[in-house]
Amino acid sequence: MLSKTASLPVTSNFANGQMMPSSDGRTFDVINPADNQLVGKAQLSSVEDAKMVIDLAYECRERQKWESNHKARMTAILRWADLLHAERESLARVLTLENGKPLKQAQAEVDNSIDHLRYYAGFARTIYGRSMGLTDASFSVLIREPMGVVGHIVPWNYPLVLLFRSLAASLAAGNVAIVKPASYTPLTTFRMVELAQKVPEFLPGALNFVTGPGNVVGAEICRNSKVDMVALTGDTLTGKAILRLAAENIKKVSLELGGKSPNIVFPDADFDKAMGGAITGAFTAAGQICFAASRLLVERSIHDKFVRLMKEKAESMKVGNGLDDKTDIGPIITKGQTDRVMEYIEGGRKEAKLVTGGNRLTQGELSRGNFIAPTIFDDVPTKSPIAQEEIFGPVVSVFEFSTEEEAATLANNTQYGLSAALWTNDVNRVFRLARRIRAGTVWVNTYGKTFAETEFGGYKQSGIGRERGIDGLREFTQLKNVYFELAKA
Repeated sequence: MLSKTASLPVTSNFANGQMMPSSDGRTFDVINPADNQLVGKAQLSSVEDAKMVIDLAYECRERQKWESNHKARMTAILRWADLLHAERESLARVLTLENGKPLKQAQAEVDNSIDHLRYYAGFARTIYGRSMGLTDASFSVLIREPMGVVGHIVPWNYPLVLLFRSLAASLAAGNVAIVKPASYTPLTTFRMVELAQKVPEFLPGALNFVTGPGNVVGAEICRNSKVDMVALTGDTLTGKAILRLAAENIKKVSLELGGKSPNIVFPDADFDKAMGGAITGAFTAAGQICFAASRLLVERSIHDKFVRLMKEKAESMKVGNGLDDKTDIGPIITKGQTDRVMEYIEGGRKEAKLVTGGNRLTQGELSRGNFIAPTIFDDVPTKSPIAQEEIFGPVVSVFEFSTEEEAATLANNTQYGLSAALWTNDVNRVFRLARRIRAGTVWVNTYGKTFAETEFGGYKQSGIGRERGIDGLREFTQLKNVYFELAKA
């Protein structure tokens, strides 16, 4: 159970249906980025601890009762979703405490996680293969089977929904899961694992949990031969490191990585709606989101008006503690990340025109946390670091364009290809540009809408594979060909 020390929650590792501390009893601190106060502790696991969890997960996979009992998996996932729904408010509050995001955004994340569980529960009973006749005396049956033991390595910015979009599919497909949360945000994730213990249909060992440093615990999950697949959501550098580690055993890897998403506004768009999309796309979660609209491309004839109004909107947003229901933008996750964002901003000052923001906020209670004002740069050189690199903070770069050709060239002018948006009422333009933009998702007259039913993933260095939707389920399966040759009558 989630224990408490001096009124603070302390997580435990979890494997084979049992709670277990790290082998040497060491823990690490979980800090609220809004005031840099301690809100909990988690196990500082070693390589040996990670191996123990992996071994127990592998033993469960070998028993195969979880894989073969489709109805039990469906029921387990649905009951788990119901338990999370009953704890919705408390889960959201813990998420805000350890992540910093506004409470209303945390509540939406919990709801989205529950929706993913309910969506994939039914797939546990509908994992179909196919058959085909080959000759008059032979045929094949193609069976879709689970990968086996899957390691889910989760980021801190959306630690629940970015876990459940892969975990729900993985469990529904019959895999045994090992969850390694980000060290900044283990508390809410563990509470969800804890609730799963109340579901009798969960086979002991089907769901496992281990905390600790990525270069220790995460690395062991990636290189261990008993783990059949690794699913990561994270930054591109981490994705490259995981590919190298997984290559030791040629294991399957699913990666949803960084982005530098273009948000493209044409003069015929609904101006107010496009403005709302630009603001929420750039500054939701303080810009700490993989598909943040961090590059704003505006057609020249409306550029000045758009930037002027966006400046006003940004300056009216309330930055503060996520527990304040008036807060629009919460804190940056750590002091170190705050320093990193400010380095980008200082570099941007030298190369581009600062429209608004560009400073830490330290007045009053904000002095205790990690807060940066929403920041807009204009006249940004296309090769500038703020135009090319993922900042993961409330910083947006603005570019002018005159033609569709110029817009497409600007949109594709980074190593990333996660998402993009088009704001226009010209359906022909939409189809022309949507085909040209090299991104896994192109939103039209909206920004950031994701659903359990629709696949999501990146082109180029934004990732490998897809999550959500039917293909998101298939990502956690492999095909087996069973060939039959008939005896002569």
